Amino acid sequence: MGVLLLGVLMVLLGIAAWIGRESAIQFALSRLHHDAEAILSSMDMQQRKIVRSLPPIYTQPLSGHYYMIVFPDGQKLLSRSLWDQELVLEEGAPATTSYWLVPGPQGQQLLVWQRPYEKDGQRFSIAIAEDVAPLLQAVRRFFWIGLIASLAAVLFMLVVQRIVIRRAFARLDVVQQDLRAVRRGLRSQVGEDVPAEVLPMVTEFNKLLDAWKQHQERSRNAVGNLAHALKAPLSLISRQGEKTGDQSLQQQAQTMQQLVERELKRARITGRAVVGKHFRPKEDLVDIVDTVQALHHQKPLEIDLEVNAPESLAVDQNDMLEMAGNLLDNAAKWAGRRIRVCLVVDDGLSFVVEDDGPGIAPDRRAALLARGQKLDENQPGHGLGLAIVNDIARQYGGELCLDRSTELGGLKVRVTLPLV
Repeated sequence: MGVLLLGVLMVLLGIAAWIGRESAIQFALSRLHHDAEAILSSMDMQQRKIVRSLPPIYTQPLSGHYYMIVFPDGQKLLSRSLWDQELVLEEGAPATTSYWLVPGPQGQQLLVWQRPYEKDGQRFSIAIAEDVAPLLQAVRRFFWIGLIASLAAVLFMLVVQRIVIRRAFARLDVVQQDLRAVRRGLRSQVGEDVPAEVLPMVTEFNKLLDAWKQHQERSRNAVGNLAHALKAPLSLISRQGEKTGDQSLQQQAQTMQQLVERELKRARITGRAVVGKHFRPKEDLVDIVDTVQALHHQKPLEIDLEVNAPESLAVDQNDMLEMAGNLLDNAAKWAGRRIRVCLVVDDGLSFVVEDDGPGIAPDRRAALLARGQKLDENQPGHGLGLAIVNDIARQYGGELCLDRSTELGGLKVRVTLPLV
């Protein structure tokens, strides 16, 4: 912007300097024309000399004002101010009025004006010159003063503009802070105490946040509602299978019942989550441990929890609760008594869940991470929950690894997530 403004000012300044230079030359030419007319009226054509007095400046040596009268036969009349020098004229007799700039004595810049005349039947031309160096220097001085003033004005305008813009945008710092708080999960909306120019944008953004949260809530609630709605029909199907002795129907009903129970547990585990809120490791994991112990109250579970992480992490609370809930639910289902949970945040997030259950054979671990692999199993196990956790890990660019716990002897699940 500053360069463009400076360029425009330079063009305007150049035009003004050119106009000033041309105006100065035209002003000098008008004076030369008047002096030429005075010289013409002072000439005696019989004697071919000036018989009337002219302004004294034409008699002072090298005064900067000169004239030269040229006759066709080569005779010349020179002003005393030329001091035995001659003006530089164009070759041949001039046909029309013309003017030009030539160097003069003592560094003078002469504007020469020449015109053909005829008086008393004799033809001749009068060339009259004036030193216009002071005028041209004044024009150049005007140009440089204008250039410096323009640079100073542009610099001043840029400084003022910067100050004004900073003051104007300083009011948007509150919006930036609110957006950062929303991203960190500390706020649910952006405050609307903002300049009127950006208020419509903030309002629309808040509406978008509300719509997104409502959509997330509806999607999550729909799963729980569907699971609740399916419980009664599944019970009827299971009883019908018992009456008819159809083992296949009973098996499929039991499998579907297990999936329904799983979704209901997920709803209970993530029920405290707020859509769009950030994960709070210490508080949220304690809540999950309490929930899992309540879900598996028939077992005397001992869950050791170790958390080494900041108070809040920039990851979605709902995703983390679902991931941790599935891992703890799987561990509680197979553990004999002990479960160990460890969450550490360093360069990334590392979440480890170990149990003292039977574990999983190495040749079956990869298959369990594929969604739906457990659906044909008679006995409920790690299948779908681990597939869900694996999907969440991949969404965050992380990975899930299955191993054997060297400390407890059962399954060891490690989830690592990068933190941007």
